[in-house]
Amino acid sequence: MSRRPTAPAELPPPGITGLEPHWSRLVRVPATDGVGRTWHLLDSWVDANGAARPERPRLTLLCVHGNPSWSFLWRTVMATAPTDVRVVAVDQLNMGFSERTGRRRTLATRVDDLVQLTDELGLSGPVVTVAHDWGGPVSLGWALRHRAA
Repeated sequence: MSRRPTAPAELPPPGITGLEPHWSRLVRVPATDGVGRTWHLLDSWVDANGAARPERPRLTLLCVHGNPSWSFLWRTVMATAPTDVRVVAVDQLNMGFSERTGRRRTLATRVDDLVQLTDELGLSGPVVTVAHDWGGPVSLGWALRHRAA
């Protein structure tokens, strides 16, 4: 039986300098682990009401943290990105406010996870990955699978 994350009353928690609350959202990815998993991410391509912007971004930055961290690491990148650049910063599964799966996640599994998440988001190019620590190999694995895009 998998454990579900215990989300705080407000996600993200209040009082984090430089983090716009409307960037934060949960995304369910049905394909992950064959049971579906819930990711937390920050997405700059939403307005203050949480609605997705209708136009396509010129570029998307896909930000993947390492350990110990979470999507909060990328708040300055999000705040300073040009208005035509989308920034998506994920909390990897078992970290941040994403679901605790109760399963060990290898590098290959984490790459699969990220591919499934970006497929669910409909993320399309051009996309540049930005990474910290072991988020680097995860994001590079994702990039290798998206070379043709």
